[in-house]
Amino acid sequence: MSAAAQPAPRPDEPPDGAGWRAFLSRQPVLDGGRRVTGYRISYASAEVEAAGAAPGAGALAGAAAAPGAGALTGARAATRLFGDILTVVGLEELVGDALAHLPVTPGLLLTLGAPPVRPDQVVLRVAHEYAVDPELRPILDSLAGRGYALSLYDLPGPQFAPELLSTFGMIELDFAAWGEAELGVALGAVAAARATALAVGLRDEAEFARAGELGFSLFAGPFFSSPRTTAVRDVPVAGLSTLASVARMQGAGATVEELEAVIDRDLGLSVKLLRYINSAYFGMRSKVTSIRQAVMMLGARGVTRWAMMVALTGGTEAPVELSVMALTRGRMCELLAAGRSDVAPDEMFMIGLLSLADALLDTPLDRVLQELPLAEHVEAALLERAGPAGEILDAAMSYEIGSFSADSVQAHSGNVAAAYLDALRWARDTVQDL
Repeated sequence: MSAAAQPAPRPDEPPDGAGWRAFLSRQPVLDGGRRVTGYRISYASAEVEAAGAAPGAGALAGAAAAPGAGALTGARAATRLFGDILTVVGLEELVGDALAHLPVTPGLLLTLGAPPVRPDQVVLRVAHEYAVDPELRPILDSLAGRGYALSLYDLPGPQFAPELLSTFGMIELDFAAWGEAELGVALGAVAAARATALAVGLRDEAEFARAGELGFSLFAGPFFSSPRTTAVRDVPVAGLSTLASVARMQGAGATVEELEAVIDRDLGLSVKLLRYINSAYFGMRSKVTSIRQAVMMLGARGVTRWAMMVALTGGTEAPVELSVMALTRGRMCELLAAGRSDVAPDEMFMIGLLSLADALLDTPLDRVLQELPLAEHVEAALLERAGPAGEILDAAMSYEIGSFSADSVQAHSGNVAAAYLDALRWARDTVQDL
Protein backbone atom coordinates (compact mmCIF):
# COMPACT_ATOMS: atom_id res chain seq x y z
CA MET A 1 0.00 0.00 0.00
CA SER A 2 1.41 3.40 -0.93
CA ALA A 3 1.96 6.09 1.65
CA ALA A 4 -0.94 8.08 0.22
CA ALA A 5 -3.35 5.15 0.13
CA GLN A 6 -5.95 4.85 2.85
CA PRO A 7 -7.21 1.49 4.15
CA ALA A 8 -10.79 0.61 3.35
CA PRO A 9 -13.26 1.09 6.22
CA ARG A 10 -13.99 -2.04 8.21
CA PRO A 11 -17.46 -3.55 7.85
CA ASP A 12 -18.20 -2.70 11.49
CA GLU A 13 -16.83 0.85 11.10
CA PRO A 14 -18.66 2.29 8.06
CA PRO A 15 -17.50 5.44 6.26
CA ASP A 16 -20.30 7.67 7.47
CA GLY A 17 -19.81 6.81 11.14
CA ALA A 18 -23.40 5.68 11.56
CA GLY A 19 -24.30 2.60 13.56
CA TRP A 20 -24.38 0.40 10.48
CA ARG A 21 -22.82 -3.02 10.65
CA ALA A 22 -22.52 -5.42 7.73
CA PHE A 23 -21.95 -9.17 8.02
CA LEU A 24 -20.41 -10.93 5.00
CA SER A 25 -19.14 -14.45 4.43
CA ARG A 26 -18.66 -16.86 1.53
CA GLN A 27 -19.20 -20.55 0.84
CA PRO A 28 -17.63 -22.32 -2.16
CA VAL A 29 -19.53 -23.62 -5.17
CA LEU A 30 -17.75 -26.55 -6.82
CA ASP A 31 -17.99 -28.52 -10.03
CA GLY A 32 -17.84 -32.30 -10.29
CA GLY A 33 -14.05 -32.21 -10.16
CA ARG A 34 -14.17 -30.32 -6.84
CA ARG A 35 -12.87 -27.16 -8.48
CA VAL A 36 -14.17 -23.88 -7.08
CA THR A 37 -16.24 -22.07 -9.70
CA GLY A 38 -17.67 -19.40 -7.44
CA TYR A 39 -18.79 -18.48 -3.94
CA ARG A 40 -22.24 -18.06 -2.49
CA ILE A 41 -22.18 -14.78 -0.58
CA SER A 42 -24.17 -14.51 2.63
CA TYR A 43 -24.81 -11.00 3.85
CA ALA A 44 -26.90 -9.25 6.46
CA SER A 45 -26.86 -6.01 8.39
CA ALA A 46 -27.67 -4.48 11.74
CA GLU A 47 -28.17 -0.90 12.78
CA VAL A 48 -26.90 -0.44 16.33
CA GLU A 49 -28.20 2.18 18.70
CA ALA A 50 -24.90 3.91 19.40
CA ALA A 51 -21.17 3.47 19.14
CA GLY A 52 -21.05 2.06 22.68
CA ALA A 53 -23.97 -0.30 22.33
CA ALA A 54 -23.77 -3.65 24.06
CA PRO A 55 -22.51 -6.63 22.04
CA GLY A 56 -25.29 -8.13 19.99
CA ALA A 57 -27.27 -4.89 19.75
CA GLY A 58 -29.11 -4.35 16.50
CA ALA A 59 -31.42 -6.69 14.66
CA LEU A 60 -30.31 -8.40 11.48
CA ALA A 61 -31.76 -7.43 8.13
CA GLY A 62 -30.97 -8.38 4.58
CA ALA A 63 -30.53 -11.29 2.24
CA ALA A 64 -29.23 -13.67 4.90
CA ALA A 65 -31.67 -12.71 7.64
CA ALA A 66 -35.37 -13.24 8.18
CA PRO A 67 -37.46 -11.10 5.79
CA GLY A 68 -38.49 -7.83 7.36
CA ALA A 69 -36.11 -8.07 10.33
CA GLY A 70 -34.03 -5.14 11.48
CA ALA A 71 -34.24 -1.38 11.69
CA LEU A 72 -33.20 -0.85 8.07
CA THR A 73 -35.61 -2.54 5.70
CA GLY A 74 -36.72 -2.63 2.10
CA ALA A 75 -34.88 -0.82 -0.65
CA ARG A 76 -32.68 1.20 1.69
CA ALA A 77 -31.30 -1.85 3.46
CA ALA A 78 -30.92 -3.84 0.25
CA THR A 79 -29.05 -1.15 -1.65
CA ARG A 80 -26.80 -0.29 1.28
CA LEU A 81 -25.90 -3.94 1.84
CA PHE A 82 -25.08 -4.36 -1.82
CA GLY A 83 -23.03 -1.19 -1.68
CA ASP A 84 -21.03 -2.56 1.24
CA ILE A 85 -20.11 -5.65 -0.76
CA LEU A 86 -19.07 -3.67 -3.83
CA THR A 87 -17.34 -0.68 -2.22
CA VAL A 88 -16.40 -1.25 1.41
CA VAL A 89 -15.21 -4.82 0.89
CA GLY A 90 -15.08 -5.35 -2.87
CA LEU A 91 -15.98 -8.45 -4.85
CA GLU A 92 -12.36 -9.24 -5.62
CA GLU A 93 -11.56 -9.18 -1.92
CA LEU A 94 -14.26 -11.77 -1.30
CA VAL A 95 -14.05 -14.08 -4.30
CA GLY A 96 -10.95 -13.21 -6.34
CA ASP A 97 -11.52 -14.20 -9.98
CA ALA A 98 -14.41 -16.55 -9.18
CA LEU A 99 -18.10 -15.75 -9.61
CA ALA A 100 -19.95 -14.17 -6.70
CA HIS A 101 -23.38 -15.77 -6.20
CA LEU A 102 -25.25 -12.81 -4.72
CA PRO A 103 -28.84 -13.00 -3.43
CA VAL A 104 -30.85 -9.97 -4.52
CA THR A 105 -34.06 -8.64 -3.03
CA PRO A 106 -37.08 -6.98 -4.64
CA GLY A 107 -36.08 -3.69 -3.06
CA LEU A 108 -32.69 -3.79 -4.71
CA LEU A 109 -34.09 -4.78 -8.09
CA LEU A 110 -36.79 -2.11 -8.04
CA THR A 111 -34.35 0.56 -6.87
CA LEU A 112 -31.30 -0.21 -8.98
CA GLY A 113 -32.58 -2.34 -11.83
CA ALA A 114 -29.17 -3.51 -13.01
CA PRO A 115 -26.62 -3.79 -10.17
CA PRO A 116 -23.42 -1.74 -10.48
CA VAL A 117 -21.26 -4.77 -11.31
CA ARG A 118 -20.23 -6.46 -14.55
CA PRO A 119 -22.28 -9.49 -15.67
CA ASP A 120 -19.15 -11.67 -15.84
CA GLN A 121 -18.49 -11.16 -12.11
CA VAL A 122 -21.75 -12.36 -10.59
CA VAL A 123 -24.60 -14.81 -10.50
CA LEU A 124 -27.71 -13.02 -9.22
CA ARG A 125 -29.77 -15.29 -6.96
CA VAL A 126 -33.54 -14.66 -6.86
CA ALA A 127 -36.02 -16.48 -4.64
CA HIS A 128 -38.90 -18.19 -6.44
CA GLU A 129 -41.55 -16.09 -4.69
CA TYR A 130 -39.95 -12.94 -6.13
CA ALA A 131 -39.26 -14.45 -9.55
CA VAL A 132 -43.00 -14.96 -10.16
CA ASP A 133 -43.88 -11.39 -9.10
CA PRO A 134 -45.33 -9.65 -12.22
CA GLU A 135 -43.73 -6.37 -11.17
CA LEU A 136 -40.26 -7.92 -11.14
CA ARG A 137 -40.48 -10.09 -14.25
CA PRO A 138 -39.64 -7.30 -16.74
CA ILE A 139 -36.58 -6.37 -14.66
CA LEU A 140 -35.39 -9.98 -14.50
CA ASP A 141 -35.94 -10.48 -18.24
CA SER A 142 -33.96 -7.32 -18.90
CA LEU A 143 -31.08 -8.48 -16.71
CA ALA A 144 -30.97 -11.83 -18.50
CA GLY A 145 -31.00 -10.04 -21.85
CA ARG A 146 -28.04 -7.90 -20.76
CA GLY A 147 -25.96 -10.99 -19.99
CA TYR A 148 -26.46 -11.38 -16.23
CA ALA A 149 -26.62 -14.97 -15.02
CA LEU A 150 -29.70 -15.54 -12.87
CA SER A 151 -30.10 -18.37 -10.38
CA LEU A 152 -33.50 -19.44 -9.04
CA TYR A 153 -33.63 -20.70 -5.46
CA ASP A 154 -36.07 -21.58 -2.69
CA LEU A 155 -38.39 -23.47 -5.04
CA PRO A 156 -41.74 -24.60 -3.57
CA GLY A 157 -41.50 -27.99 -5.27
CA PRO A 158 -40.51 -29.75 -8.49
CA GLN A 159 -43.54 -28.41 -10.37
CA PHE A 160 -42.28 -24.83 -10.59
CA ALA A 161 -43.36 -22.43 -13.34
CA PRO A 162 -41.67 -23.68 -16.54
CA GLU A 163 -41.61 -20.22 -18.11
CA LEU A 164 -38.98 -19.23 -15.54
CA LEU A 165 -36.46 -21.47 -17.30
CA SER A 166 -36.33 -19.02 -20.19
CA THR A 167 -34.96 -16.39 -17.81
CA PHE A 168 -33.02 -18.38 -15.23
CA GLY A 169 -29.98 -20.29 -16.47
CA MET A 170 -29.29 -21.88 -13.07
CA ILE A 171 -31.67 -23.68 -10.75
CA GLU A 172 -30.76 -24.42 -7.11
CA LEU A 173 -32.28 -27.55 -5.60
CA ASP A 174 -32.08 -28.32 -1.89
CA PHE A 175 -30.78 -31.89 -1.87
CA ALA A 176 -31.59 -32.54 1.79
CA ALA A 177 -35.16 -31.20 1.60
CA TRP A 178 -36.34 -33.05 -1.52
CA GLY A 179 -36.76 -36.75 -2.22
CA GLU A 180 -35.05 -38.35 -5.20
CA ALA A 181 -38.32 -38.61 -7.14
CA GLU A 182 -38.91 -34.87 -6.76
CA LEU A 183 -35.31 -34.12 -7.66
CA GLY A 184 -35.68 -36.29 -10.76
CA VAL A 185 -38.72 -34.34 -11.98
CA ALA A 186 -37.01 -31.00 -11.44
CA LEU A 187 -33.75 -32.15 -13.02
CA GLY A 188 -35.64 -33.33 -16.10
CA ALA A 189 -37.12 -29.86 -16.60
CA VAL A 190 -33.75 -28.21 -16.00
CA ALA A 191 -32.00 -30.49 -18.49
CA ALA A 192 -34.72 -29.94 -21.13
CA ALA A 193 -34.17 -26.18 -20.85
CA ARG A 194 -30.38 -26.65 -20.99
CA ALA A 195 -30.04 -24.87 -17.67
CA THR A 196 -27.50 -25.69 -14.96
CA ALA A 197 -28.56 -27.60 -11.84
CA LEU A 198 -26.88 -26.65 -8.56
CA ALA A 199 -27.28 -29.03 -5.62
CA VAL A 200 -27.24 -27.13 -2.33
CA GLY A 201 -27.28 -28.34 1.25
CA LEU A 202 -25.05 -31.35 0.56
CA ARG A 203 -24.01 -32.61 3.98
CA ASP A 204 -21.38 -35.25 3.25
CA GLU A 205 -19.42 -37.03 0.54
CA ALA A 206 -22.14 -39.63 0.02
CA GLU A 207 -24.65 -36.93 -0.88
CA PHE A 208 -22.11 -35.22 -3.13
CA ALA A 209 -21.52 -38.47 -5.01
CA ARG A 210 -25.25 -39.19 -5.31
CA ALA A 211 -25.98 -35.68 -6.58
CA GLY A 212 -23.40 -36.18 -9.31
CA GLU A 213 -25.02 -39.48 -10.28
CA LEU A 214 -28.43 -37.81 -10.53
CA GLY A 215 -27.13 -35.22 -13.00
CA PHE A 216 -26.22 -32.12 -11.01
CA SER A 217 -23.39 -30.01 -12.46
CA LEU A 218 -22.56 -27.77 -9.49
CA PHE A 219 -22.46 -28.49 -5.76
CA ALA A 220 -22.52 -26.55 -2.48
CA GLY A 221 -22.81 -27.40 1.18
CA PRO A 222 -20.85 -28.57 4.22
CA PHE A 223 -19.75 -31.77 2.43
CA PHE A 224 -16.72 -29.83 1.27
CA SER A 225 -15.34 -29.61 4.80
CA SER A 226 -16.07 -33.21 5.78
CA PRO A 227 -13.80 -36.27 5.36
CA ARG A 228 -14.09 -37.99 1.99
CA THR A 229 -13.93 -41.46 3.53
CA THR A 230 -16.82 -42.91 5.50
CA ALA A 231 -15.16 -46.23 6.28
CA VAL A 232 -13.08 -46.62 9.43
CA ARG A 233 -9.42 -46.68 8.54
CA ASP A 234 -6.11 -46.32 10.31
CA VAL A 235 -5.03 -42.79 11.13
CA PRO A 236 -2.00 -41.84 9.00
CA VAL A 237 0.40 -41.91 11.94
CA ALA A 238 3.46 -41.09 9.83
CA GLY A 239 1.78 -37.96 8.59
CA LEU A 240 0.70 -37.01 12.11
CA SER A 241 4.07 -37.45 13.81
CA THR A 242 5.23 -33.92 13.05
CA LEU A 243 1.82 -32.51 13.94
CA ALA A 244 1.88 -34.36 17.27
CA SER A 245 5.36 -33.03 18.06
CA VAL A 246 4.33 -29.48 17.21
CA ALA A 247 1.12 -29.75 19.21
CA ARG A 248 3.13 -30.94 22.21
CA MET A 249 5.46 -27.95 21.95
CA GLN A 250 2.55 -25.57 21.40
CA GLY A 251 1.31 -26.37 24.87
CA ALA A 252 4.64 -26.65 26.66
CA GLY A 253 6.57 -23.79 25.07
CA ALA A 254 9.48 -25.07 23.00
CA THR A 255 13.08 -23.98 22.91
CA VAL A 256 14.83 -23.09 19.67
CA GLU A 257 16.83 -26.31 19.88
CA GLU A 258 13.71 -28.47 20.27
CA LEU A 259 12.03 -26.83 17.30
CA GLU A 260 15.15 -27.18 15.19
CA ALA A 261 15.29 -30.89 16.00
CA VAL A 262 11.62 -31.49 15.04
CA ILE A 263 11.96 -29.64 11.74
CA ASP A 264 15.27 -31.29 10.88
CA ARG A 265 13.60 -34.72 11.16
CA ASP A 266 11.07 -33.79 8.45
CA LEU A 267 12.77 -33.05 5.14
CA GLY A 268 9.58 -31.65 3.58
CA LEU A 269 9.05 -29.33 6.52
CA SER A 270 12.66 -28.14 6.35
CA VAL A 271 12.42 -27.27 2.66
CA LYS A 272 9.12 -25.46 3.12
CA LEU A 273 10.40 -23.45 6.09
CA LEU A 274 13.38 -22.17 4.11
CA ARG A 275 11.18 -21.42 1.09
CA TYR A 276 8.68 -19.61 3.32
CA ILE A 277 11.17 -17.38 5.11
CA ASN A 278 12.92 -16.54 1.83
CA SER A 279 9.62 -15.57 0.17
CA ALA A 280 8.76 -12.01 -0.80
CA TYR A 281 6.54 -11.82 2.29
CA PHE A 282 9.61 -11.31 4.51
CA GLY A 283 11.67 -9.29 2.01
CA MET A 284 14.98 -10.67 3.26
CA ARG A 285 18.09 -8.91 1.91
CA SER A 286 20.20 -12.06 2.09
CA LYS A 287 19.07 -15.66 1.70
CA VAL A 288 18.42 -17.73 4.81
CA THR A 289 20.08 -21.13 4.34
CA SER A 290 19.84 -22.97 7.68
CA ILE A 291 16.97 -24.20 9.82
CA ARG A 292 18.56 -22.72 12.96
CA GLN A 293 18.79 -19.30 11.32
CA ALA A 294 15.15 -19.51 10.23
CA VAL A 295 14.02 -20.57 13.70
CA MET A 296 15.99 -17.76 15.32
CA MET A 297 14.43 -15.20 12.99
CA LEU A 298 10.81 -16.36 13.39
CA GLY A 299 11.09 -17.18 17.08
CA ALA A 300 9.65 -20.19 18.89
CA ARG A 301 6.05 -18.93 18.68
CA GLY A 302 6.29 -18.11 14.98
CA VAL A 303 7.88 -21.43 14.02
CA THR A 304 5.49 -23.51 16.12
CA ARG A 305 2.54 -21.77 14.53
CA TRP A 306 3.99 -22.10 11.03
CA ALA A 307 4.89 -25.78 11.47
CA MET A 308 1.37 -26.61 12.58
CA MET A 309 -0.05 -24.87 9.51
CA VAL A 310 2.27 -26.78 7.17
CA ALA A 311 1.78 -30.12 8.92
CA LEU A 312 -1.98 -29.83 8.42
CA THR A 313 -2.35 -27.94 5.14
CA GLY A 314 0.99 -27.99 3.36
CA GLY A 315 1.49 -31.69 2.87
CA THR A 316 -1.99 -33.00 2.19
CA GLU A 317 -3.79 -33.63 -1.06
CA ALA A 318 -6.73 -31.57 0.13
CA PRO A 319 -8.00 -28.78 -2.16
CA VAL A 320 -6.34 -25.38 -1.75
CA GLU A 321 -9.73 -23.92 -0.84
CA LEU A 322 -9.94 -26.26 2.15
CA SER A 323 -6.55 -25.06 3.36
CA VAL A 324 -7.75 -21.45 3.00
CA MET A 325 -10.85 -22.34 5.00
CA ALA A 326 -8.80 -23.96 7.78
CA LEU A 327 -6.38 -21.04 8.04
CA THR A 328 -9.24 -18.53 7.95
CA ARG A 329 -10.98 -20.34 10.79
CA GLY A 330 -7.79 -20.56 12.85
CA ARG A 331 -6.93 -16.90 12.40
CA MET A 332 -10.51 -15.81 13.06
CA CYS A 333 -10.60 -17.78 16.31
CA GLU A 334 -7.33 -16.13 17.32
CA LEU A 335 -8.65 -12.64 16.61
CA LEU A 336 -11.90 -13.26 18.50
CA ALA A 337 -9.88 -14.45 21.51
CA ALA A 338 -7.71 -11.33 21.65
CA GLY A 339 -8.05 -9.43 24.91
CA ARG A 340 -9.87 -12.21 26.75
CA SER A 341 -8.54 -13.73 29.95
CA ASP A 342 -10.34 -17.09 29.70
CA VAL A 343 -8.74 -18.24 26.43
CA ALA A 344 -5.29 -17.92 24.83
CA PRO A 345 -5.16 -16.55 21.27
CA ASP A 346 -2.39 -18.96 20.22
CA GLU A 347 -4.38 -21.90 21.49
CA MET A 348 -7.49 -20.66 19.72
CA PHE A 349 -5.55 -20.51 16.46
CA MET A 350 -4.61 -24.15 16.93
CA ILE A 351 -8.21 -25.11 17.79
CA GLY A 352 -9.58 -23.38 14.72
CA LEU A 353 -7.01 -25.05 12.51
CA LEU A 354 -7.58 -28.51 14.02
CA SER A 355 -11.35 -28.21 13.62
CA LEU A 356 -10.84 -29.07 9.93
CA ALA A 357 -8.22 -31.77 10.52
CA ASP A 358 -10.76 -34.47 9.67
CA ALA A 359 -11.36 -33.04 6.20
CA LEU A 360 -7.68 -32.26 5.60
CA LEU A 361 -6.56 -35.75 6.64
CA ASP A 362 -9.65 -37.70 5.53
CA THR A 363 -9.96 -39.19 9.02
CA PRO A 364 -12.70 -38.76 11.67
CA LEU A 365 -11.78 -35.94 14.01
CA ASP A 366 -12.00 -37.99 17.19
CA ARG A 367 -9.46 -40.45 15.77
CA VAL A 368 -7.09 -37.63 14.79
CA LEU A 369 -7.31 -36.17 18.28
CA GLN A 370 -6.41 -39.54 19.84
CA GLU A 371 -2.98 -39.20 18.24
CA LEU A 372 -2.37 -35.66 19.52
CA PRO A 373 -1.28 -34.59 23.02
CA LEU A 374 -4.07 -32.08 23.63
CA ALA A 375 -5.53 -30.76 26.87
CA GLU A 376 -9.01 -31.94 27.81
CA HIS A 377 -10.57 -28.51 27.34
CA VAL A 378 -9.13 -28.34 23.81
CA GLU A 379 -10.66 -31.70 22.89
CA ALA A 380 -13.95 -30.64 24.47
CA ALA A 381 -13.97 -27.46 22.39
CA LEU A 382 -13.28 -29.39 19.20
CA LEU A 383 -15.68 -32.28 19.74
CA GLU A 384 -18.46 -30.68 21.79
CA ARG A 385 -18.04 -26.89 21.30
CA ALA A 386 -17.75 -26.78 25.08
CA GLY A 387 -16.34 -23.98 27.21
CA PRO A 388 -15.16 -20.50 26.18
CA ALA A 389 -12.94 -21.97 23.46
CA GLY A 390 -15.86 -23.97 22.06
CA GLU A 391 -18.03 -20.87 22.00
CA ILE A 392 -15.43 -18.96 19.95
CA LEU A 393 -15.02 -21.89 17.57
CA ASP A 394 -18.81 -22.06 17.16
CA ALA A 395 -18.88 -18.33 16.37
CA ALA A 396 -16.28 -18.74 13.62
CA MET A 397 -17.97 -21.80 12.12
CA SER A 398 -21.45 -20.26 12.25
CA TYR A 399 -20.27 -17.03 10.70
CA GLU A 400 -18.53 -18.72 7.78
CA ILE A 401 -21.76 -20.49 6.73
CA GLY A 402 -23.81 -17.30 7.06
CA SER A 403 -25.60 -18.12 10.33
CA PHE A 404 -25.20 -14.55 11.55
CA SER A 405 -28.06 -14.74 14.04
CA ALA A 406 -26.41 -17.56 16.04
CA ASP A 407 -25.94 -16.66 19.70
CA SER A 408 -22.19 -17.23 19.49
CA VAL A 409 -21.91 -14.83 16.54
CA GLN A 410 -24.03 -12.18 18.19
CA ALA A 411 -21.84 -12.39 21.30
CA HIS A 412 -18.99 -11.10 19.09
CA SER A 413 -21.05 -8.83 16.85
CA GLY A 414 -18.79 -5.84 17.47
CA ASN A 415 -15.72 -7.40 15.84
CA VAL A 416 -16.75 -10.64 14.13
CA ALA A 417 -17.17 -9.13 10.64
CA ALA A 418 -13.75 -7.49 10.66
CA ALA A 419 -12.17 -10.62 12.16
CA TYR A 420 -13.56 -12.76 9.33
CA LEU A 421 -12.34 -10.49 6.54
CA ASP A 422 -8.93 -9.97 8.16
CA ALA A 423 -8.60 -13.74 8.59
CA LEU A 424 -9.65 -14.43 4.99
CA ARG A 425 -7.06 -11.98 3.61
CA TRP A 426 -4.34 -13.45 5.80
CA ALA A 427 -5.26 -17.04 4.90
CA ARG A 428 -5.15 -16.39 1.16
CA ASP A 429 -1.75 -14.73 1.41
CA THR A 430 -0.40 -17.46 3.69
CA VAL A 431 -1.50 -20.32 1.42
CA GLN A 432 0.34 -18.68 -1.47
CA ASP A 433 3.51 -18.45 0.63
CA LEU A 434 3.17 -22.06 1.82
